[in-house]
Amino acid sequence: MPRLFFPAVLFLLVAARVFSQETPKDSADVLTLTAAIAEAQQNNRLIKISNQGVLYANDAILAAKTQRYPQFNVQLIGSGLLQAINVNIPQNAFGTVNGTQVPPKDTVITTEPKFSALAFIQAYQPLTQLYSAHLNIALMKVGKQLSQEQLRQQRQQITNSVKEAYYGLLQSQSALEAAQENFKALQEVDRTTEQYVKEKTALPYQSTGVKAQLAQAELQVITLQDTLETQKENLNDLMGRDIRTEFRLGGVPDALPEEQDLELARKTALTNRTEIRQAQFKIDQAVYARRLQKAAYIPDVGIQYLFFSPFTIQGFPSNVNSLGISFKWDLYDWGYKRHLMDEKQRNIEQSQLNLTETQNQVVIDLDNRFRKLREARAGLKVAQLGQEAEKQKLQVVTEQYKQKAALLSTLQTEQANMAQAAAQYQQALSTFWSARSEFEKSLGED
Repeated sequence: MPRLFFPAVLFLLVAARVFSQETPKDSADVLTLTAAIAEAQQNNRLIKISNQGVLYANDAILAAKTQRYPQFNVQLIGSGLLQAINVNIPQNAFGTVNGTQVPPKDTVITTEPKFSALAFIQAYQPLTQLYSAHLNIALMKVGKQLSQEQLRQQRQQITNSVKEAYYGLLQSQSALEAAQENFKALQEVDRTTEQYVKEKTALPYQSTGVKAQLAQAELQVITLQDTLETQKENLNDLMGRDIRTEFRLGGVPDALPEEQDLELARKTALTNRTEIRQAQFKIDQAVYARRLQKAAYIPDVGIQYLFFSPFTIQGFPSNVNSLGISFKWDLYDWGYKRHLMDEKQRNIEQSQLNLTETQNQVVIDLDNRFRKLREARAGLKVAQLGQEAEKQKLQVVTEQYKQKAALLSTLQTEQANMAQAAAQYQQALSTFWSARSEFEKSLGED
């Protein structure tokens, strides 16, 4: 009896902890997969960081649009002469006026050293450059679309991470329920064995062996409960909320429409996969870059207004105003623009090839995920039927043991078979949820 005292106390402590952790928390809200994804999309910090790239691209577009408007330039120059400036004007330099020579004799005009100032005000409205400005804005808008697609890619990554975490929780929850059920069954076996020991139909070491099995089952329950709590914390972090927030899992759809139709799955992936959309935007960028380079052949023509005022220099006009057309054209550049055009054209061809290769890789990846999911679902069905058969067989042998129609060794053999079937089922379930997650990822849906 003293040898049985410690195992009995250990069993009572174990049972108390298991049932205390097993008791459901009524205050915990049900968290569906859809709600988890929506909350992650709203609060995840990585998504907020990626959104800054879109805002940056939008600011760049607004800045580029200002290049279409008139440009104003004001320049003030203030200086002081270090020495006098002498201007020699010969006699009769300006001709004769009314019979009088101007100037009547050699004259020296002296500017004494003092502070002087000049003012330049220029306004320029580009004309032919408006086309280049338009192309540049269009190029930047494509860049913004690419930034938005990269934000969408980040959103998809977070969605996939949430799904993986959620499916992992479902798997752990299933394993925990199976472990708790096994613990309860062993409790009944332990109670029956203790009764047999009292009746002298079983030996004490057999009861101790059952208690050891019970302790091992309790350890498995605790391990799975801890794993479940850690996974919940990770999911809470993905959703951007307090990691200690309690929740209960909701259901998920049994199957997706794309699982039944490979062509529908391919169409969905080719439409939604961000790699393809980004490759298409890069083609648009390359096309606009080539058009912008071609626009470099157009001469720069614009309307220019100039105001000049040497307002502290005597003898000069106080104000000079001019309005005209500015024209600038690089007549010959030794083939520089042509070589740049060739470079842009090759970039277009490279982007088009990259799009085709990306589409092929997406289809190959999708087909592989489709087949893996189909195999995983079939394997799960086999494992589930095997587990159910072993469960029914174990129930029969357990009842026979209670009626003293079966030996403890026979029951333990069936328990080992049941444990193996349960392990195979959990492995198949893990494979299924992983395949489901990878297939949904390959579809590229938000």
